[in-house]
Amino acid sequence: MAELSTKQEISWLDDVDSNGVIINPNHELYGKSIAGKELEMPAAAGSTVGADRLVNLAVHGKAPKKIILERSDPITMWGAILGRIDLEIKGKSKKPVDISMLEKLGIDSEIADLLARAGELLGANEFIPADYVQISGVSYKTIMETGLELRRYFASKYRFRAKNVTINPAGMDMEEWQMQHIPEEFAKKQKEIIELYIKMGAQPTITCTPYLISYSQPFTDAFLSESSAVAFENSMLAVRTNREAGLSTLLYAIAGYGPRYGLHLQENRNPRIEIKLDTELKTLSDYGLLGYKMGELSQGKIPYITGMHGMPSVEDVKQLGAAGAASGSVDLFHIEGVTPEARYKMIDLGNIEERIEVGRKDLDEIKEKLNTGNDNEIDLVAFGCPHASINEIKEIAGLLKGKRIKNGKELWISTSRAVKEIAEKVGLASIIEEAGGHIVADTCMVVSPIEEIGFKTTATNSGKAAKYLPRFSKQKVIFDTTEEIIKKITE
Repeated sequence: MAELSTKQEISWLDDVDSNGVIINPNHELYGKSIAGKELEMPAAAGSTVGADRLVNLAVHGKAPKKIILERSDPITMWGAILGRIDLEIKGKSKKPVDISMLEKLGIDSEIADLLARAGELLGANEFIPADYVQISGVSYKTIMETGLELRRYFASKYRFRAKNVTINPAGMDMEEWQMQHIPEEFAKKQKEIIELYIKMGAQPTITCTPYLISYSQPFTDAFLSESSAVAFENSMLAVRTNREAGLSTLLYAIAGYGPRYGLHLQENRNPRIEIKLDTELKTLSDYGLLGYKMGELSQGKIPYITGMHGMPSVEDVKQLGAAGAASGSVDLFHIEGVTPEARYKMIDLGNIEERIEVGRKDLDEIKEKLNTGNDNEIDLVAFGCPHASINEIKEIAGLLKGKRIKNGKELWISTSRAVKEIAEKVGLASIIEEAGGHIVADTCMVVSPIEEIGFKTTATNSGKAAKYLPRFSKQKVIFDTTEEIIKKITE
């Protein structure tokens, strides 16, 4: 029997502090230290950068001495491998992987050894080309000094063999970081991280929404570690990817290959829980609330959503999946009549084990839980988590036109560099700037050091951001619709 045991998933990003203490007040292990303990848990929830955070705990002697997982979890697994933490997956016997087979693929022996160890834990001995890789773990805030040292090491020895490697948001706008009041020392470290990725061969997309700038190919295998991109691309594009760790995608990009297991296999993509929607979703924030509830309910089971009125937009589904990945471990969901595998009857509905109805009351309860601040305390309004589309920027510009943001409050709209340039060309950026707001590229409010800048209360329409901001960024949160938030901060 493990010294510590929980039936709740753990987010290594924001449930555990740097001393190895559980700081999530809603977790059954709240206040307990996992340092040096044998820990039994279902799997990791939330951010895929959790692997880096687990390595950091190990380096500082604050990690568990052994972790026992109920199911395969690349985030915890890669944190354990690189942090040298003993790991066991219940019910899975280790299957040796022939390292010489990997070396014959041209993979360096050091990387082949790491991939073989992962394959043994996953029960995977087939490795497929990693043609499309999205790497998380780009912000200095999330990976810290330990993560930077790891990347310095790999960049000193290797280049990416994967054909198409994109990278996640950084901790600042790489061109206008001074406008964000980013500390110079942080900026120096952040620039180095981007330079290391470019040196290895990554395309400096610096966005969590590569699918908005045409990097995705439907119905193909990929290795993605941005949790919201995993949920969107698996679900809406039928891309085959597991919710990889930032560190695993880094290694797969170097190897040019990754293990075929889990959601790469069609038989593992069937839903096991039905979420019957008993209310109409009217706003972007409604989809975030449903996604947050979906994450809480799924517990590693693939959801099948029924009862949705009409066809959701790209932006709606983006918010739905991002919130589900943050509050739980949702890497794939199906929507009746909407997502391709449901629409084309590629999935078997005979494996559904439970059906749960979700109504307006459930969404209102989530909204109440996410709101921890007061309107008069707002000092930052942050939209664009995941990165805003041009349609979202257009809506915000329309709501701001002819108005002015109140003194003492800032507005950031986070997006990719490519979408920002479009917003500038069509005149949306100038409307936002005239109102006192800013479009910031390459970053978002979660991975920026907003707590160091001095922000204490952030308003957002993002369920994902509302999940991470309180503990990871030490923020009080105002969660509401885009329209209502803008009303709160303009005159």
